[in-house]
Amino acid sequence: MQKIDSAEIAAGVKTLIENASTMKQLKGVTNDELEAVYSLAFSYYQTGKYEEAHKLFQFLVLFDHLNAKYWFGLGAAQQALKDFQNAAVSYGYCSFLKLDNPKPQLHAAECFLALGDKRSAASALEALNEYCPKDTDIGREYRAKAAKLREVIGEEAFAELAKEDEKSSRV
Repeated sequence: MQKIDSAEIAAGVKTLIENASTMKQLKGVTNDELEAVYSLAFSYYQTGKYEEAHKLFQFLVLFDHLNAKYWFGLGAAQQALKDFQNAAVSYGYCSFLKLDNPKPQLHAAECFLALGDKRSAASALEALNEYCPKDTDIGREYRAKAAKLREVIGEEAFAELAKEDEKSSRV
């Protein structure tokens, strides 16, 4: 196995920062190679091999941190492993990269609810309602799912969130 010294790591990090690139670009890994890994990770996930899927999705986000699909896969594997805190973070990155995709916002809300954090769950659903397309099949589907989850969360969490938003808008 090839040893990497700290100077090489520092040079690689500097290149990443200066060029706003990914590890994939830095190491010359192709999209096809990453998609092959994704296919295997997805297969592991679909067959309930969540630990194996988790490891591969971690690899994928390390090599291409700008790919929302990889972050979603990581979040799904973490959620399946009941690592709800990290799953919510992964879904957050996915949402940041693709705001109009309601799936990570809904699943983040599920994770926050599993953690007992109704306020954050409400916030995730508010983001879904804000950015989710209204006039598409997926938009209608996920808005309906969000409405059902909203009932589980309870209106108190949404009222608390609205109060916080009102306070912050006055500042």
